[in-house]
Amino acid sequence: VLLRRYDTTPAVSPFRDITPSTMYYKEMCWLSSKGIATGWPDGTYRPLDNVNRDAMAAFMYRYNGSPAYQAPGSSPFSDVVTSQLFYKEMAWMQSQGLSTGWPDGTYRPVTAIARDAMAAFLYRMENPTK
Repeated sequence: VLLRRYDTTPAVSPFRDITPSTMYYKEMCWLSSKGIATGWPDGTYRPLDNVNRDAMAAFMYRYNGSPAYQAPGSSPFSDVVTSQLFYKEMAWMQSQGLSTGWPDGTYRPVTAIARDAMAAFLYRMENPTK
């Protein structure tokens, strides 16, 4: 699922901590315009922060159009609870075969996403085995 390119750069930032002169401004605005990145409750984007695995799952879910999905009543991962922020999105990743978690049954939601894992998630999204 590839979304249409974002060709115009807004003069007014959707986030209070980035400006048109910020590196990757256009790309961050695109994420916002597509509803993929919503930023933080204080109106910031925090462009230099790492992306944790839980937020990455939310990005992937939204990138796929926020498909209809009922998360299971019990978590597929031993370290993720059903009341956790982005639970639905993490469970969706598992249900789609995009994420298998770690061999010990964990997802490690507050760990920064590693580049190798990101490559695997994107590859699996474009090459489903289901």
